[in-house]
Amino acid sequence: MDPVTAPAATTAPSSTAAPRLRIGVVGLGAISQSVHLPLLARRWDLFEIAAIADLSASRAGDVAGRYGVGARFTSLDDLLEAHRSGACPLDGVLVATSGTHGPEVLAVVEAGLPVLCEKPLALSEAEIDAIDSVEGARVLLGYMKEYDPATAHARAELDGKRLRAVTVEVLHPSSPAQLEFARLLPPSGDIDADRLGVLIGRTETSLDAAVGTALGENWRNIYANVVLGSIVHDISLLRHLVGGIETVESATGWADSADGPGSLEAIGTVAGGARLHLAWHYLPQYPDYRETVTFHHDTGSVSLVFGIPYLLNGATELRVVARSGDGGEVRTEYRWKQQEAFENELVAFHALVTAGAAPHSSTGEGRVDLVVAQTILGRLGERHGLPTGGEVQLRSVPVVGQGQLPT
Repeated sequence: MDPVTAPAATTAPSSTAAPRLRIGVVGLGAISQSVHLPLLARRWDLFEIAAIADLSASRAGDVAGRYGVGARFTSLDDLLEAHRSGACPLDGVLVATSGTHGPEVLAVVEAGLPVLCEKPLALSEAEIDAIDSVEGARVLLGYMKEYDPATAHARAELDGKRLRAVTVEVLHPSSPAQLEFARLLPPSGDIDADRLGVLIGRTETSLDAAVGTALGENWRNIYANVVLGSIVHDISLLRHLVGGIETVESATGWADSADGPGSLEAIGTVAGGARLHLAWHYLPQYPDYRETVTFHHDTGSVSLVFGIPYLLNGATELRVVARSGDGGEVRTEYRWKQQEAFENELVAFHALVTAGAAPHSSTGEGRVDLVVAQTILGRLGERHGLPTGGEVQLRSVPVVGQGQLPT
């Protein structure tokens, strides 16, 4: 295997004659400031940042000035109205707001525009139903790890292997610790309280539909911000690499406090029956973010080690353990510093818009991942005696690899 050249699926195609897409960016928080906007500017050959929108007019103004964007708005509705009127024509929208993204994605696809949506796609399956009801909806779900060259090589290494066990370990420092390098704009004080209240209420309504109304606030936050805010990346990665999480037999949480959500553990199987152990730990003072996903098969192991996601071109490590011809052990490590997963994701979005190329994950895959997330919460409910309701009550043992809903 060539340790330098990544597979064609993750290599950005030549953009000699590629059209530049006019992109609207909605939500100017940490992920937009540290990742999406710099990359859109880097890929000037494929994209033009045509419009931005944020609840804070001052933040929108600061970002617009930095990137030379003339069209700035304080709501998605205003941005889409400008598109419909022809005052600010767009070719696509990147949604990176906080809370649930279901209503924003629905509004964008109803306007006839393709959307690149940051995770999570939605907090409830009902929101995905609404998006899927729009004929011709084009959605790329922002799971950047699916576009990492290390992930593509791991997939090739696992092809034809019989898995025995899969382990996932996430060590998660505080967000300020991860983002200190990014020099983000300071918090804004000019957000309209009524408009913010509407958005918060919309997310709460979605949470009610997903988990019921009796669940405590801390567990609602764990569902929305830990399981669907972080662990969902591992859920999607396992689906992409080995067919998905097939069963969630048990889950438990511990060490939560006023300082953070503590630790979560889920145990089950992936498609094909290999055992799964997934552990997620919030460690505010841990030196650096680290996420390790290891696949043990009959003849060796394959591991992916992901670093801080906000740091561009921080190479993912692929570690392969194999048996040599003379019976010894061979350990090989690969890195691809010149390929950024988020950039490959943008290139895939360009291909979706211009050529109709299917993304790795869209609403169907997002639905499968949501079912797994709700199943994890259901198992947490069983373990800790939580009053879960809503859609979570429907989850028993999903056959996730085939995208089937539980019966």
